[in-house]
Amino acid sequence: MMDFTKKRVLIIDDSSAMCASLKHTLGNLGIGKCETSNSGNEAIFRIRQREFDIIVCDYCLGEGSDGQQILEQLRKSSLISPSVAFLMVTAERGYEKVVSCAELAPDDYLLKPFTPETIRLRLERVFEKKETFKVVYELLAQGNSAGAIVECDRLLDLKNKFAIDLIRMKGELLISLDRHEEARVLYEQVISARAIPWAKIGLAKTLSMAGMVEEAIEILELAIADTPQYLEAYDLLAKEHETQGQTALAQAILEQAVEISPQTLSRQTHVGEMAYRNGDLEKAKRAFGIVVDQGKYSFFRSPSDFIRLSKVHLDEGQQDKALSVIADARKSFDKTPDFELETSVMESLIYHGASNREASMLALEKALEMKEKNGLVLPESSHLDLAKSCFLNDKVEEGRSLVKDIVSNFYDDEKVQAMVGQMLEQVGRAEESKELVENSVRDVIKLNNEGVLLAKKGDLAGAIALLVSAAQRMPQNVQVALNAAHALIVDSDRNGWNETQMDMARYLLREHEAKYSSLEKYKKINGMMKEVGLKFGVNIT
Repeated sequence: MMDFTKKRVLIIDDSSAMCASLKHTLGNLGIGKCETSNSGNEAIFRIRQREFDIIVCDYCLGEGSDGQQILEQLRKSSLISPSVAFLMVTAERGYEKVVSCAELAPDDYLLKPFTPETIRLRLERVFEKKETFKVVYELLAQGNSAGAIVECDRLLDLKNKFAIDLIRMKGELLISLDRHEEARVLYEQVISARAIPWAKIGLAKTLSMAGMVEEAIEILELAIADTPQYLEAYDLLAKEHETQGQTALAQAILEQAVEISPQTLSRQTHVGEMAYRNGDLEKAKRAFGIVVDQGKYSFFRSPSDFIRLSKVHLDEGQQDKALSVIADARKSFDKTPDFELETSVMESLIYHGASNREASMLALEKALEMKEKNGLVLPESSHLDLAKSCFLNDKVEEGRSLVKDIVSNFYDDEKVQAMVGQMLEQVGRAEESKELVENSVRDVIKLNNEGVLLAKKGDLAGAIALLVSAAQRMPQNVQVALNAAHALIVDSDRNGWNETQMDMARYLLREHEAKYSSLEKYKKINGMMKEVGLKFGVNIT
């Protein structure tokens, strides 16, 4: 029998009585370190403050986030390590169907009512599995995905009882390392034995990575037909169609997913963004409205949720509603420089739409001052909105400079360039669009090529000076950042460990990790950084 006396537990339930009951039940297992939370936000606050070994969370938490949303927030934000046991408690008999289709599932679940013996057996199984995966988790924490795959193979050779979980882990790791051919063979072997939904999803990913888009789409459509509740399939299918420029079809697919699970706010946001790009303001307004309304219970709500909804109201000519949404945002968030900048940009556009030129100019000047004073980097859409406000308020040179900035940062992003062209057309400067974009793209390509050429000639110092300076001027340009990081890493490799330069390389890579870590070039340079670190006895995670 496993000893639970040293385990620290967090119970999440909106019912104080149920928390007390669960605490008593866990006490019968010898657990004395037990804390309780009555809401998702309170639970996340506690988890940020200290580490727990076990989290027992009720699926239905009344008004606000449900247990599945909390789990997804914790996992996606890396607030809990893989060693933490997460158990979901529910009275819903259909939960097994829900959890089997969830992209991020709990370690186990408990159907009410349950006995102390039931929870003991579940916890013992969970920790047995986590002990099996212990070395895999340790290798992943070190950034050694290749080593983790080798460990998965070692355990599979031993005919481990958690073989199917090991295969799933191995497949995901192979994909993360771009070893998609090996992953494809693995998933096909699984499917030949049993048509498991996650294996179909994995197979579709490998086909897409190999450029076999039509085949990937076919697999995803079959996965949805066979298991309509498996929402990741909708996301991937929508992404494939979006990549091919079929945005209306991508929107329709995402709408099917939110009909099944309307509580997933990130997917609602994606629906809204897709609808907005397609000119479907009514559906964009509905999706963004849901995000703002339900997001008030979320620990991860963002001012951007309000700005998106405000922009839709503005496009519909409803300036009062647009301003009201921004006013609500001002009541809901701390007045950070980023927040003040983004809301001021939006207010400038709203006041201009209401023909209040004086208020529009004041808000614009505040935004420009905030950006200059704090050196802030805006999201693409807000950056374009700021440029748009400059043009509308006759600050033409400032507008052109901002357009040049965003094109320079996203010179190889066709979607951003299309957004730039659309914005310039809206402000009556369509004739300038081609020249502005082409000149900006040409300048950044020339600079980038100069840096790469210097590095090839062996002038690493010159390449580093040029590319790092460019990366600082264009903080959202991933290609410049990767080339700068590469030059910095090569210099340490050839000339000896340089802590300052390697810190800069680490910084450049981490700044682009969230958005571009799947790029082959990113993976290659990130891997090189770790190899150089090991060469000099430095473990880079």
